[in-house]
Amino acid sequence: MLDHDTAFITAFRGDINDKSMCVYSPPSEEELSERSKQGKRGESNKRNNKELSAFLLSQGYGVKNVQGSYIENFGSVDPDKVPREVKENSFFVVNLKDDPHFLEEIINLGKRFCQDSVILVPKGGEGYLYGTNKTYPGLDQKETVGKFMGGETGEFMSRIGGRPFVMKEDEETKTYEDLPGKQRQSAKLMAQRVDREVNEMHMVYNLNEADLPAYDNHGKVTLYHYAPVEGNEIEVDPSQFGKQRYSRREKERSSYPRSFFYVNLDQAESQVKQGKYLFSLDIPTNKLYSLKSDPDGLMKSIRHPTYGFRNDIEWTELFETIHENYLGVYYSTPSMDLVVLFEPVTANKMEK
Repeated sequence: MLDHDTAFITAFRGDINDKSMCVYSPPSEEELSERSKQGKRGESNKRNNKELSAFLLSQGYGVKNVQGSYIENFGSVDPDKVPREVKENSFFVVNLKDDPHFLEEIINLGKRFCQDSVILVPKGGEGYLYGTNKTYPGLDQKETVGKFMGGETGEFMSRIGGRPFVMKEDEETKTYEDLPGKQRQSAKLMAQRVDREVNEMHMVYNLNEADLPAYDNHGKVTLYHYAPVEGNEIEVDPSQFGKQRYSRREKERSSYPRSFFYVNLDQAESQVKQGKYLFSLDIPTNKLYSLKSDPDGLMKSIRHPTYGFRNDIEWTELFETIHENYLGVYYSTPSMDLVVLFEPVTANKMEK
């Protein structure tokens, strides 16, 4: 905790079938039943925790199994949601590689697995509760929990809202490199599935508040693109898609050629900006399709009833269909709003 950012998280739910407070709803019982018939995964606390652990390890984080005790539905006056103590298998996660997106990743995982909250502890600082569904302390709300105290019994102890929160060490910290070869391969596949679900959560369930009209300026949207070019203008060509390290993950989603643009420079990643110049252009708003509002109902019509949006299948069909009538698409990832364009465009260097 002194050397790295850390966090506490689990995928356990007291009532795993209650989705009313979730910001992301996994497939319906009918879909899960169909998946089960075909040898695909269903949903259970044990399965969810296994997938959560696989994702955390695949990101290079250190993971320690701990036994947690927590009050679920704290403060509820709903007779159907009675506050109760939940003992659950949890994870103490260490940001061993100092990933700048660590805390954001934990928050997204808390939302994906419908946790009331996660606990985040910045390096050397005080921990705080971060709400990841619509119950206490509230979605995207924070509550300070202070310093964690280690006792002789090997427990981490704090108090949240005046009640105790305890985490007891269960085993030594493990990393992805500690896994045997077959377990490592299995963990990678599970991690890829969780990664797809987190992205779908943001793109389909509209967790980011800003929709396309928020960026409209008199019928146009300004797009921003970084490039290592000193000239006054550049051509941004979708045929170059996937050659940059930071766009390879998007190519896994769909190989359909497209180029990427920021709409909010506050969200630009440092690894993208480093050593590059900033270019911009304006695109008519009506030439962009918003996945958030989905005006033509394409998301609903193309989404597979059982498997949702699979990499390079439904996602590719969606982009192909949109391209028939639009120049590009507006959507959100877990960390930003962006626009992708399907055709080459010319962008001009910005002075500042």
